[in-house]
Amino acid sequence: MKTRILPTLLVCLCLFAIVAIPRFLSLDAHWSGDEARWLRRSAQFMSAMKKGEFSETLIAYHPGVTTMWLAGLRTFFAEPRMDVENLARARWFIGIMVWAGIGVACFLLHRLFGRWVALAGFACLAYSPFFLAQTRRVHTDALATTFILLTMLLFLLYCQNRQNYRYLIFAGIAFGLAFMSKSYALILLLWVPVCLFCFRHQEKHNRGPLTDLTAGLCFLNCAAITTLLIWPVFWTPPFGILCVYLFGTTYVLSIAIKRKTISLKSFAFWASIAALGVTCIRSLQTVWRVFDRIGWAVTTPHDVEHFFLGEVVNDPGWLFYLFALTIKSTPLMLPFALVGCIFLWKRRKHSIEAARQLKIAFTLVAGVVLFTVCLSATSKKFSRYLLPVFPMLEILSAIGFVGILRYGASQIQAHFRDQQGTLKKAFIVLSCLGFFFIQVLPVFALSPYYGTYYNLCWKVADINEIITAGNAAGLELAAKYINQKPNARQMSVQVSDLGSTYFRYYFKGRTYRTDKNHLSDIDRFPDIDYEVIYVRDSQIGWAPQEGVKGGILEHIITVNGIDLAWIYRVQTEEN
Repeated sequence: MKTRILPTLLVCLCLFAIVAIPRFLSLDAHWSGDEARWLRRSAQFMSAMKKGEFSETLIAYHPGVTTMWLAGLRTFFAEPRMDVENLARARWFIGIMVWAGIGVACFLLHRLFGRWVALAGFACLAYSPFFLAQTRRVHTDALATTFILLTMLLFLLYCQNRQNYRYLIFAGIAFGLAFMSKSYALILLLWVPVCLFCFRHQEKHNRGPLTDLTAGLCFLNCAAITTLLIWPVFWTPPFGILCVYLFGTTYVLSIAIKRKTISLKSFAFWASIAALGVTCIRSLQTVWRVFDRIGWAVTTPHDVEHFFLGEVVNDPGWLFYLFALTIKSTPLMLPFALVGCIFLWKRRKHSIEAARQLKIAFTLVAGVVLFTVCLSATSKKFSRYLLPVFPMLEILSAIGFVGILRYGASQIQAHFRDQQGTLKKAFIVLSCLGFFFIQVLPVFALSPYYGTYYNLCWKVADINEIITAGNAAGLELAAKYINQKPNARQMSVQVSDLGSTYFRYYFKGRTYRTDKNHLSDIDRFPDIDYEVIYVRDSQIGWAPQEGVKGGILEHIITVNGIDLAWIYRVQTEEN
């Protein structure tokens, strides 16, 4: 027994190290959008916690509670300042949570698909470039995506084994954490009925829709309890009583389902509905601003325009997320996901296990469709909002990769009876090497600027002419470039509107912002040594690419073939 445990433990440690390397190195690299805002919010959140002013923890409408908890932990180790050190600490705590979440997800994948899909899924999730880039930010999307993935996998495990209510309970907890991270997790409320419908005949004796309704009620109760426990705004006696009441009714309901005694006449059933209803109503009254702002986000475009397909627009429309999906994915993800679905479809009649796995794949595809359609219907769009669909597609991609390996091995066995063992090993090794060089290496080569990755298939086009280039990596590199100049601390640099926010944290000297409303006022800051233009400002017309100071182009910051910033030397009487 010990001889088996030790190798398994070593493999697990190696895998966790593989995930950790890109997530925890150079955490102070390039400040990105909204991170300053979340550092302020987390400091405010933790300050209210320390003072016992729990009502003051209603800060953001996202609601971003998990982000504020984790980023706020840095205040126990350093003064909550707006600097690179605080940024790195906050990113570290968020990275730990995502790191653990990926590990749990792969364990659940092992339960669903076996070890080979779990290993392939681990590699796909660990080096999914868009997911990796977002996990290195102080924001809400990476945490929400992690908890959404765990919710789906746990709920799928419950649907396969209705007697194991631990999966249902943990799925509800994960859903509560997902909603506390970002409100678009509510889309899962559309996915859960789809999942229950797909697995309605999983048991030999189907107990009817009432059992599924009760299971959904337990799921929501667990999510509600989680919400009440982790958001301090609910730490009041009335909500404490409701939390205990919800816990009690959930426990009674789970026992009733297990004993098959649940019915419409059951007191526990109606008591649980009443408890959940009262909790929802009281919660809405307490945090109505959250739901009010959800409606605002759905109907109101962002005040910063997008650049999409050569045009500057506030709402890029229904095609935006489809383009974002193909641009931000790896060359293997979508084709392998399609191959995985085809393999499962062809094998559906071979065994009960194959049919079950096809149902799982269908529910994952349903999740991708639901999130894409629901998010496309909103007016406020960013590519990172689509992040939850990437892990779902990476899992389908892992199924496709393993399916290709199995198909290739079977063909070798059928056509090459001599030396088939050697040929199989060679085929598997070459396939894994191909996967590494196409999927992993291009991502790792961009360290730590993973956000600049885009699909290799788009190399034939200028990506800056297609979609907003919102990664701020170029501004950190621009600051480092000017910092190398003699007397950099005495220099003044004028930076385009959006870019100035990120540039100033890394530049040693003085930073001035080019106001988009006063571009013609070239004498606004007379003693400027350099001017820096950020690509996004140039794309949406907030600053011309050639600058406003009439400087001479000295250097272009380029990462992964994308021009991110232009540095102009401004000619003055002094220099």
